[in-house]
Amino acid sequence: MPKTAIVLAANYGYLPAAETTLKSLFYHTPRVTVYLANEDIPPEWFRNINHKLAGTGSRLVDLKIDLARLATGTTTWPHINQYSYVKIHVPQLLTADRIVYLDSDLIVRHSLWPLMNFDLQDQPVGMAHEINSPSFNSGVVLIDRARWQAADLTKRCIEFFSQHEAEIDNGDQTVLNRVCEGQIQLLPATFNNQVGMEKDAFYRGWPAFEHFFVEDAVIDHYTTADKPWQFLSVGRGRAQWWQYHNLEWQMIGNHLRMVAPAPTKSRLLLYTAWAELNQLEDVIKCLPDCQFEIATPVLMNFELKRLSAYPNVNLHESILPVALQRLIETSQAMLDLTMIQRDDQVQAQFLATGKPVLALARDGYQNAAAQFFASPAALAAYVRTLVKGEV
Repeated sequence: MPKTAIVLAANYGYLPAAETTLKSLFYHTPRVTVYLANEDIPPEWFRNINHKLAGTGSRLVDLKIDLARLATGTTTWPHINQYSYVKIHVPQLLTADRIVYLDSDLIVRHSLWPLMNFDLQDQPVGMAHEINSPSFNSGVVLIDRARWQAADLTKRCIEFFSQHEAEIDNGDQTVLNRVCEGQIQLLPATFNNQVGMEKDAFYRGWPAFEHFFVEDAVIDHYTTADKPWQFLSVGRGRAQWWQYHNLEWQMIGNHLRMVAPAPTKSRLLLYTAWAELNQLEDVIKCLPDCQFEIATPVLMNFELKRLSAYPNVNLHESILPVALQRLIETSQAMLDLTMIQRDDQVQAQFLATGKPVLALARDGYQNAAAQFFASPAALAAYVRTLVKGEV
């Protein structure tokens, strides 16, 4: 389970709207895990999307739920169904530290990482104000799962809508506002720019509220029953919604592969003037997720050059001091696999950073500053714990 998760909830009938939200989300937010809670969306649909996203670092997870087994309250409005209450159950369904819940009637226009990392000031919940109102809109909800669980908010929400149905005038939004009162951190309007209110505002004679809109918001939220996918709608943002609706998943995958930075691999430095090295190739094979930076002060012979065929090997021939210093600063460990003679001066430079030197045991070889391992597999196991921060 990733530390941060984004969750939507929809049934098969609402899939065109949910898929459009997902397209906009993935297009702008690299390396993200998104869960779609549902009862009836076919697995083939998920497989197709993940096939198109392969290699981007992003994925869509089919989170199957039984809505009949999840307590839900009244929904108030005809265009809202019981899925709106899934958000209060999400902290029970997932174990991510941070959870962003999104309604399926919105468009993401910029990366959601600033929202996922938003400072909740020790509160369990973050929401933006309802437009032109002091209450909070539940279309975008940021949850600190540990604090939500500590406050037992799922149970308290269920108790509220079970015992106070007559007081619920706006579905799950009423419930969250009442139950979480005093525990909600205000989110900036850019994370929930409610563009769907224009029709209702006009017919209700509300005063102008143009100043509430955010010109270039992170999220545009099509609130009310006036949705842009209907045959006719009057609210702003209709063309934008259809632009994302018509975007092909293949185009999204290609876009992400071009703009998303490659994941950073942990670096292991090996500095040597000799090609004779103790089981280096076996170590490389044991650690495919680590980047091996092999540097020499001289020209390399074929035995070293052929290692460039491994995708996790970088070669630095006749390396300059400034480049070597960069490798020392950015590598997590240094390997001493020499069979002839090591460079004690470079090893001392590396040790001065407080990071370890790792070696393979062999008869007669000593290095008082190094940690020795009996085999490439044992060394690799240690490196993996080092990468995870467990040593």
